[in-house]
Amino acid sequence: MRLEWLRRALAVMGCCVMFAGMSACGGGGGGGGGGGGLPILPPTAGPVPQQPAPAPTPTPTNRVVSESIQSGFTGAPYPLSVYLPAGYDQGSDAYPVIYALDGDATNGLPQTRFANLMDVLVKRGTKAILVGIGNTGRRQEDYNFPGAFKYHDFLAKELIPFIDAKYRTNPKNRMLTGLSTSGNLAATALFLEAPDNLVFSSFVSIEGAFWQQEAQNNDLEKKMFDALAGRPLPVTLILASCISGCNQQYVRALYQRMAARGYVGLQLLSTEFNATHVGADVLAFEDAVVRIYK
Repeated sequence: MRLEWLRRALAVMGCCVMFAGMSACGGGGGGGGGGGGLPILPPTAGPVPQQPAPAPTPTPTNRVVSESIQSGFTGAPYPLSVYLPAGYDQGSDAYPVIYALDGDATNGLPQTRFANLMDVLVKRGTKAILVGIGNTGRRQEDYNFPGAFKYHDFLAKELIPFIDAKYRTNPKNRMLTGLSTSGNLAATALFLEAPDNLVFSSFVSIEGAFWQQEAQNNDLEKKMFDALAGRPLPVTLILASCISGCNQQYVRALYQRMAARGYVGLQLLSTEFNATHVGADVLAFEDAVVRIYK
């Protein structure tokens, strides 16, 4: 009896040991299904934090700045409108500067001369700063002699240093442009600067009213020619006019006079447009921009 009992006890113990081994092995090799332990999974991760969307890159735009300057030479204040082209604020390049006389004059048009010329630069994508010079009420005094001597000093010694100090400008690339009476100074400023004090690199005179002081203009041009004594004059002078009427004959006369001199290095151009006296302004200016800022 005892022996039989011992055999049965050992058999039960062996089954328990076998069962325990199978449980530790995960249940019989896993191929037959049937109950092994639950699979061990990594801990569940929390929600992925959302990254903020990158800020959109601002589109470069142009802008206009209002300035003002008081001249010690003329004793008068001059409001200024300064156009900065698209991309100016995002870069570090130096820009050509166009100085527009009669900047606040409308000449019977819906916009000022400054606004009309700015539209040309925007349309063409020209990378240049435009400075519109106001106080047009002084045009006869400032643009004709003797007042033009002091006004030119204002441009060269006060206004240009003022603009150069505040904006990134290219001192080797400056244009002066005017219409009608201001077109006088846009040409005769060259006679005051050459040969040794060139401030502007291009002069764009549109429908210049040279009949107002023809003898004095011619005298100043001769003095410039004599002072050069054959030396190069490395600037551009554009004399623009209407095709008929207007100031065409006086503009042509100055062009022919200077062309006959054979100035060395001078880019002297005569352009004519089928437009009115005022209407020629935008056409001639855009033509000059295409030629100079290629």
